[in-house]
Amino acid sequence: MSSSSVAARIFGWVLLSALLAGCRHEPRPYFAFIDKSGSVRIRLQPSQYASSFSEGLAAVSRDGRWGYIDASGAWVIPPRFAEVEEFSEGLAVVGTGEYSSKTTQFGFIDRTGKFVIAPRFDWASSFSDGLAGVCTGACRIPELAGPGRSYGYIDKTGDYVIGGKWEFAGPFSDGRAWVFETPVLVEGKVVDHNQPTERLIDRAGKFVSEARFRWGMPFSNGLAVTDRGYVNRAGEVAIAQPSPDQSFAEGWARVIEGGRSVFIDRTGKVVLRPDCLYAESFSEGLAPACRNDREYENGWGYIGKTGKFVIPPQFHHSLGPFRNGLALVCIGCKD
Repeated sequence: MSSSSVAARIFGWVLLSALLAGCRHEPRPYFAFIDKSGSVRIRLQPSQYASSFSEGLAAVSRDGRWGYIDASGAWVIPPRFAEVEEFSEGLAVVGTGEYSSKTTQFGFIDRTGKFVIAPRFDWASSFSDGLAGVCTGACRIPELAGPGRSYGYIDKTGDYVIGGKWEFAGPFSDGRAWVFETPVLVEGKVVDHNQPTERLIDRAGKFVSEARFRWGMPFSNGLAVTDRGYVNRAGEVAIAQPSPDQSFAEGWARVIEGGRSVFIDRTGKVVLRPDCLYAESFSEGLAPACRNDREYENGWGYIGKTGKFVIPPQFHHSLGPFRNGLALVCIGCKD
């Protein structure tokens, strides 16, 4: 073999080794919890997923199972559940199997990981205002064989307070909940499949008013965002916002004006035009925000209530709210 061939082969090996080394050392995206300075407080492994902190605990996955950690990153409830939700009012919804499985049942655990309401529902939502929406039947995937779905509300003993009679049962807030009726019937005949079908009920399960909406979100600061603006507890439109967007949080709500995010107060007046294109709701004085439309290029950070960035844009677009002084972010994510 000629010396030139040997040199060429050695050069090829060196080049390949360098490329492989570069691949090996290329950082992998990972989820983390940051503090209000933007510093990482809890770093998860690239294979782990998480949800935001709630009541001092955050759901985190490991090897395909979910458990809960505290603010130090220590496991409080070891990862052994297939499906979980955030803690609310001292309890969390967990599932016995994958969400798409026909045999999966949902129940509620306490902060020790013990079931206090046995998994016997086909779907369940978190407790709020002392009640939780639950469902039996083909609730999660309509194509699955089974009896017709029926939504209702239970208390913390697991007993029904409002019997299962809705097409969907939203969470209670400020003593009100949105329930879904479809299609709209008059004397047993379909009136209009496209007619607004969400209505407000009280804790007795009675309709608050005859007003119907296409969609409605939970109440916050005494108002709920709907397709027609913000309504009060009586079901009356209090702010006829043409582009309602997010619920009120810390006294302000994010709406879209001229293609940009602005914040209004409870009178509908614009109180903040932030130094960014998009922003989410405020939590603990900070709001996730993106300076421009490069949502998928780590262009998100957090603004304060002056509208200026407090934590500079550097994260993936899926940012969590601050809770217990920590927020969930994804570092190095590209999509």
